Amino acid sequence: MSRMACRLRSSPYRSIFAIVLLPVLAACIAAVSAARAHVHHSPDGSSVSWYPGDCCHDRDCHPVSRIRTLSDGFLMTTEEGTTLFVNATRWRRPSQDSRWHVCFGAGQEPVVHCVFAPPDA
Repeated sequence: MSRMACRLRSSPYRSIFAIVLLPVLAACIAAVSAARAHVHHSPDGSSVSWYPGDCCHDRDCHPVSRIRTLSDGFLMTTEEGTTLFVNATRWRRPSQDSRWHVCFGAGQEPVVHCVFAPPDA
């Protein structure tokens, strides 16, 4: 066995890293990951907690209460009353509760980040 392998195997620093730093690092990653997604509370008291962090930034995902089909897309109205146009060719993720959901950024011209569609849509 090489000298370097023997040194690493018996190094006290390796033990400290494995015992102390790895669990701390794992806890930090878990805390940051959980903080990125949010739970949406609907006016009827129900909640949605499965929005992914890569799509849902700063509480921008919302259940859709009404959907109107147009020739080139959809008009989606959220439970809060915001209506957005979503192009028919927009890629959709599967909804985990069989309802439509839309994630969009705030502003004068909101940008749609993600759309979640029920399996039968």
